[in-house]
Amino acid sequence: MASSRKIVIEGINPYGLVIAKRLANRKDYVVLVDKDEKLCKDTSNSLDGILFLEGEIKKDVLNKNSTTEFDVFIAARDNDGENLISCLYVKNHHKKVDKIMSIVQDEESEEAFTKNGILTVNPERAAAKILLRYMAGDPKLTERITSAGESELMPIEIEPGSMLEGKNISTIPLKIHKDYNIVGVYREKNKEGERTIMADKDFILEAGDILQLHIHPRDHKKLEQYIKK
Repeated sequence: MASSRKIVIEGINPYGLVIAKRLANRKDYVVLVDKDEKLCKDTSNSLDGILFLEGEIKKDVLNKNSTTEFDVFIAARDNDGENLISCLYVKNHHKKVDKIMSIVQDEESEEAFTKNGILTVNPERAAAKILLRYMAGDPKLTERITSAGESELMPIEIEPGSMLEGKNISTIPLKIHKDYNIVGVYREKNKEGERTIMADKDFILEAGDILQLHIHPRDHKKLEQYIKK
């Protein structure tokens, strides 16, 4: 059995906590850092096996808490610029770390990370690859993709007359729960005759589109009922 690694993750939401849980389940030693003191306390009260530190990497929170040596650092905040700053800080101040990785929201930001030898993961592109495998066999995406029971990809087909038809992605009225992310839209063909698998915030939904949400399983049924009102 592989020896346990010590992994530091900065950013509880939207991806850090999910990553931390998966790694902790694999018996890795996980330190999860976030600048939101209340969020750290509220989250740590319900979890075991993960050390929560309140603060920021660039403000030396690791050294202040005697976390000076670790194997992997993952920047998982929702801001590419802040993630890059944290990665560079770790690179310059923690010489023994083996891997430095970051979540990257904007593909155009990736060049700056790559230039500095930082591995990147784009969640939307990763989700698109998974969706493509399911789309090849079932474009309606009736199967759900689960991640250790903590989250899932939920497909919502936009029906004619739906409350979502004609809505801009950035303004759609899905406010039943704060913990969801829109990861993509499947449209059989766009105006250029090509399939659409991802969409930005200005994308206008049409009847027949399949909207993909990353959501907690407990909210799946509640969301379906809300959409069908």
